Amino acid sequence: MNVLQAEMRSRWNSDGWHYDDTDAHGIRHETERIKWRSLLLGFPKGTKLLDAGTGTGFVALIAAEQGLDTTGVDWSETMLAQAREKAAAQNLEVRFVPGEMENLPFEDNSFQALTARHVLWTLIEPVRVFREWQRVLLPGGSVFADYTPRKGDRHIGRHYSEETEQKLPLNRDVSPEEIGGLFREGGFTGVSFGVQEEEVKHEDHTHIKKAFLFTCIK
Repeated sequence: MNVLQAEMRSRWNSDGWHYDDTDAHGIRHETERIKWRSLLLGFPKGTKLLDAGTGTGFVALIAAEQGLDTTGVDWSETMLAQAREKAAAQNLEVRFVPGEMENLPFEDNSFQALTARHVLWTLIEPVRVFREWQRVLLPGGSVFADYTPRKGDRHIGRHYSEETEQKLPLNRDVSPEEIGGLFREGGFTGVSFGVQEEEVKHEDHTHIKKAFLFTCIK
């Protein structure tokens, strides 16, 4: 683990208890729940799914509710502890395991699908991570990953130190075409994306947030 990774992991191990309380993370947004539930409806029960960067288990729990054979991986034990508590409270069977995106603790060809919510912007080496995702997927397996462009400098320093966030290549307004190219470099084919718009309300104003949802096939 390098210095950047160590700082990022330490941040979520110390502050991850408050992740679900932040409105921007969308844990309590019904529109987010509907979006991911609809996305996963097409998979038959028993499909082996990996939720990469699972955090407190938002997507993993939705997948388990729909009968998918679900595993969540994250490098924060703080976040994983909350995910396990949620699963137990909902009587859902989900495996939550610690691990890094660049070196996933799974065998080749282990999963049929992979989800990654609010993960892409945090990647230090996106192509390396995409190759790892490609490795653990079965042939024909799918990746579903969302991405919201990081406009201007208003996000800098919000989650990590300014120095660290400046070094994250997708922590800026990256075009979906550029990200699609990184997925292809990582070994994926059939790369496509859809545009999603969401109304975000603040105390003094409302704005439309544009996000992209990538679908990639091994």
